[in-house]
Amino acid sequence: MSRYKSEQTAYSPLKKKYVPLWGLDTNTVTVTHFNADTQTEESKTYHTDFIRYHLHFSDSRCPDRLRRLVNDGRIEQYLDDMERKVSEAISRQVELWKQTDIYYQKAALSGDSEKVLGLENCFVYMAREAVFECMVYI
Repeated sequence: MSRYKSEQTAYSPLKKKYVPLWGLDTNTVTVTHFNADTQTEESKTYHTDFIRYHLHFSDSRCPDRLRRLVNDGRIEQYLDDMERKVSEAISRQVELWKQTDIYYQKAALSGDSEKVLGLENCFVYMAREAVFECMVYI
């Protein structure tokens, strides 16, 4: 996979050279930011599989978008928003299915926790498939 670096740089006395303000490593799913004010490098690694999938998909299909987000310093906010929105979409869909699925409702009413858990897991995987197609692989 790729490593993207912003065109803007700042001098790092520690490294004794100019370093990019923003960076994205799609392999480790890590965003780095060199804070010129404090002269420190901050990094954030994303652990959700859908952020990894989205970055790998974007790297192969639309690298210019990733390059632009890194250059503008908006990559971290973009990934944070995506992480939140995808998680919320999956949760909303699972809740809808829990409210409307007769087998789930019967299992919940009868106290069959094993069946409830199995159906919830099934709903999560079904929701992920639908949500990923609409929100992750874009």
